[in-house]
Amino acid sequence: MTAGDAVSAPAPLSPKAPPSPQQDRDIVTTGSLDLTVSDVGGSADKLIELATSLGGRVDDRTQSTGPGNTRTATLTVRIPSAKVDEFLDGAQRLGEASSLTVRHDDVTSQRVDLDARVKALQASVDRLTTLMKSAATTADLLEAEKELTSRQADLDSLRAQRAQLGEQTSYATLTVSLASEFEAPSAGFVASVRHGWHALLSFTHGLISITGFLLPWLPVIAVLAGLLVVARRRTRRRRQ
Repeated sequence: MTAGDAVSAPAPLSPKAPPSPQQDRDIVTTGSLDLTVSDVGGSADKLIELATSLGGRVDDRTQSTGPGNTRTATLTVRIPSAKVDEFLDGAQRLGEASSLTVRHDDVTSQRVDLDARVKALQASVDRLTTLMKSAATTADLLEAEKELTSRQADLDSLRAQRAQLGEQTSYATLTVSLASEFEAPSAGFVASVRHGWHALLSFTHGLISITGFLLPWLPVIAVLAGLLVVARRRTRRRRQ
């Protein structure tokens, strides 16, 4: 029911234009952008400001730190479909783009199908409502009411699906991944001093841990040592 076209291009990266607009066509736009930036946190904040200024929003934001002190962040943004290009242009000014993918899916047939089903169910609900008003017996009334409740639930579900589809066509969903440059381990005298200091701290920490473990046993060890000394003295006296 959908037809899509995906785009991936090297730098400078730019999305392929969506299909030529036609009457009553419904297009869902999704995409992803990978950026290498100097300041992950600051760039994420700027992306949020950019999305908001274009009438969009941020649905999700996550940040983490990986090996080599590499910081990363991932944002899921919703941008008005007509302003996707403007958002991507602004986002790529924050750093170096390594990957860009934009997809346009035609969901017109899905929208038409939902509209038809909503219309049919609405007509059925209207008929059942009229039938309830003219029910001759309590049994007829209860039967019509039961059927009406079921049809109304189905109608509400279809309307929710239709509203969600409309929101997807109005707002593109873009995932932007940010990453800082990998920091290589420092070398030379300063690095050696730093490593030596860390080793000293580790040794001291280990020594303190061992002392803490043995501390509760010191009274027992002292008693055993005292008994050993007394035993040796008695042995020497007997030999003399």
